[in-house]
Amino acid sequence: MQYLYGAALVLACFCPLGISAQVDENATTELLENFFRDNEQATESDAQQFLENLEIYRNRPLDLNRAGRDELLGLHLLNELQVENFLTYRDQFGPLLNEYELQAVPGWSLSDIRTMLQFSKVSTGLDTRNVSILRGFYEGSNELLLRWGRPDPPNYTTSVEGEPNSWAFRYRHTFDNRLRLGFTAENDPGEALFSGSNKHGFDFYSAHLYARDLGGTVHTIALGDYSARFGQGLLLQTGFAPGKSAETVSVLRGGRKINAYSAFGESFFFRGAAAEFRFGKHFELTALYSNRLRDGNVVTPDSVDMEFAEIVFSSLQTSGYHRTQSEIADEKALREQVGGVSASFIWKSGHFTANGLYLHYDKPWNPAPAPYRQFVFRGNELSGVSIDYEWRRRNWIFNGETARSDNGAVASLNALLFSPDRHVTLTALHRSFPKDYQSIYASPFAETSGAANEQGMYLGADIRYIRRWQINAYADIWRHPWLRFGVGAPSRGREYLLRVLWTKSKAFSAYVLWQREIKERDSDVEGLAGLLENQRDRLRFHANCRVSAGLEFRSRIEWTFYEVAGLNSRGYIAYQEAVVRPLGSKVSGVFRYAIFDTENFDTRVFAFENDLFSSISIPAFSGRGTRFYLNLQWRVSRWLRLEGRYEQTDQVRAVTTSGQTGRERYWKLQARFRF
Repeated sequence: MQYLYGAALVLACFCPLGISAQVDENATTELLENFFRDNEQATESDAQQFLENLEIYRNRPLDLNRAGRDELLGLHLLNELQVENFLTYRDQFGPLLNEYELQAVPGWSLSDIRTMLQFSKVSTGLDTRNVSILRGFYEGSNELLLRWGRPDPPNYTTSVEGEPNSWAFRYRHTFDNRLRLGFTAENDPGEALFSGSNKHGFDFYSAHLYARDLGGTVHTIALGDYSARFGQGLLLQTGFAPGKSAETVSVLRGGRKINAYSAFGESFFFRGAAAEFRFGKHFELTALYSNRLRDGNVVTPDSVDMEFAEIVFSSLQTSGYHRTQSEIADEKALREQVGGVSASFIWKSGHFTANGLYLHYDKPWNPAPAPYRQFVFRGNELSGVSIDYEWRRRNWIFNGETARSDNGAVASLNALLFSPDRHVTLTALHRSFPKDYQSIYASPFAETSGAANEQGMYLGADIRYIRRWQINAYADIWRHPWLRFGVGAPSRGREYLLRVLWTKSKAFSAYVLWQREIKERDSDVEGLAGLLENQRDRLRFHANCRVSAGLEFRSRIEWTFYEVAGLNSRGYIAYQEAVVRPLGSKVSGVFRYAIFDTENFDTRVFAFENDLFSSISIPAFSGRGTRFYLNLQWRVSRWLRLEGRYEQTDQVRAVTTSGQTGRERYWKLQARFRF
């Protein structure tokens, strides 16, 4: 019966299809879900950086007649071939006369154009980059964000220092997309505030100053907290980087090497200074230095002769939580210093870059012994070098990076993106990461986090032959030459995805998505030993229907099927969502009601949720239950916006000792001031 109810939710949104509509302001919702739904390397701070970057361009659109390759790639709305086609078109025919000319750019569909025009424009006016950036310190826009949240019951079970409230504060000043400066403070639930271990106030503070397009030799300067990227991420990647997703040909790393950091995440960023220098049209040099205290699990030796015993740390802590005594003991327990340099030679059809990175810790890193950790980094110092390269010619792009860690291990990633037809884009990516390659800040395209112990081939396609139809597909096959956590032998895996999207009009679109993932893991089936293939299938039907300019319905039903050693289980989730934005009204809202039913944790289901600004929510559900949430936004005035969220989950968990029903509730409120 519940399956029939879920199907009814989807059918409920099949409304009249000929309704006209305004430009979709929520196109990035689908992108966010595609990027973060199955990317185990992604963090909330990655999403915050992605959203904040788009928010800046929404308020001050990027001028397409002056935008460079890095700026266009940094939006993460187009793949590299689409960017190259646009730049080639602009070079050949000169500046665009209006936005309608974008329809002539090869590889740009109407949906791509609609999405881009939310964050860009076609301008023929005065180039504002001729205005001195010094004016930006007293001109431009300012924004103040205050956020409060409270879970009920608290999302922790042990004794903590603080109250079950989360607090966040952020001030940001921007000017002409060239200058950003700001200050951030944040407290997680359970952390002390102006008491205990945080007598100085909040648990986490961050500040940044970022300026670009300075003219002359110095092009970009970043002071305070910033994110950085070299090449394809084999040495360094701390900013947002998509992995496998329904955006099947968006697999290459790109965009700016240095960017401002103002997210609430406490781990994956640098603190210090970085700069980009340009020497003529063909040479670029990027240098960075970071010196910060990091959380780590420090191990104090129990030797009798403490004077000669060495203090080490066994792992970096990246959760950002400092609630209990053990978490507080790990806070800022070690000092990390990072230095890096990247030198590029650039020509019209590509680039060649040499990169180097050096890390130093004030205590030796000595992970606990385990067979799968045999080849991981140990010690105080780690260095690496790499070369990254790109060659563009007509309708294809070759891109890659090859890196060497100081133990002699060599990792390489190479990709080819090409378009045999203006309606078809294909990509092939090969990765070879040896089991002993070592890099702390590596985050390339891969099945698992890091850049070690993996070899694989990825094939992706984006097909738009028939008007209004789009087909995305990928196949990824990989193997792990050495052991992994929970896998006691070399293992293999493969994954496939197919999505068919139908866009009837601006008012209605629907897609069906199928994904299969097969991985080898240690057997937990009684009577069977060794590795077993675990197969998970996912089937989704999703539809968006805009009833009027101020009302949109989103409906979904998704099934998950899991099989291991002939044992089968399943789960599903179905929801109906209403997005209400009445024209002329200062109040808008999003409401969703969902039901879910899974047989066990292996068939858990995920659902991306619209959250408040600069936040994402992708909860996982196992067991049987319901969930709803309500987001409200009130534009009080031109400079003040109030946002609130209430969510509640009622469920019987799949794996419990008591079998009782659990209820979880969460309140969240934030205010945004703009002046």
